[in-house]
Amino acid sequence: MARPIKCRKICFTPLMKGFKPYGMHSCITEAVFLTFEEYESIRLVSYEHLSQIEAAELMNVSRPTLTRVYNKSINKISEALIEGKTIKIEGGNYELDADGTDAKIVIN
Repeated sequence: MARPIKCRKICFTPLMKGFKPYGMHSCITEAVFLTFEEYESIRLVSYEHLSQIEAAELMNVSRPTLTRVYNKSINKISEALIEGKTIKIEGGNYELDADGTDAKIVIN
């Protein structure tokens, strides 16, 4: 039996629900779905410039797990940019860690 997936901690949910290609109607573009933990990995590593070890500790996962989540998010963003797809940020398996209170949220 497979090991259950551990919830990943995120500091907050993003302010936006996604992005769409400029100059294209969103009703005619396909979508790429980015989970909240994938968004958080991009925020911590690429935007906050933390090392993968530091980001993994903040998200309460191992460094190899963070690397897998981060690489998956980079691949999804690359696909959206190259193929002109909408990016939608939603769902995932995470715990919201805000102001010291943990609220467990599991959405698949």
